[in-house]
Amino acid sequence: MRRSLKFIHTVGTATLLGTLALQLVIAFRYNALLAGDDAVAAGARQVMVEVTRWVMGPSLVVVIVTGLLLMGLNRSFASAYWVWAKALIGLLLVKAVITVNDPVVHELMALVAQGIAGKEAALAELARLARMEWLGAWLSVALCVAAVAFGVWRPTLEGKPKAASRTSPADRPDDPDAVPSDAPAERPAR
Repeated sequence: MRRSLKFIHTVGTATLLGTLALQLVIAFRYNALLAGDDAVAAGARQVMVEVTRWVMGPSLVVVIVTGLLLMGLNRSFASAYWVWAKALIGLLLVKAVITVNDPVVHELMALVAQGIAGKEAALAELARLARMEWLGAWLSVALCVAAVAFGVWRPTLEGKPKAASRTSPADRPDDPDAVPSDAPAERPAR
């Protein structure tokens, strides 16, 4: 079950990254064309609304649910710092998608549907929403990449293990650098 959950979690993360990349491509390619009420740009916006509704949202839910299930199935994850860092990144990602990416996509489509050619206030709002979309998508991509990095790298917050000393604390009551008499003497370097 863990392998299938891990596979679904990985596919969900890849899908989420793909939809964010699509959002960046559409924002880069078509936001300037929206000012002139270009039908192609409006069509691209409609595609982004549908992708957000049917792909981005469900893939985000799949990633969060499978991640939580994996944490619950593996008890050793409770003490792993990287898992908690990844969970925090997941919460930040949910916040970014729900409060920035999804609403901006829908607001841009509503703005396009109203028609903005020659309207100064609508053009200013378009510029503001385009900046929000661009920054929100990049923030979400960075959070996804960070979550993937924590999942692959799995860092520990502990330092490197120290070399075992040749003496026990009982052998060296006064001198921390003393070597017990029964230990073999070190050979000098030649």
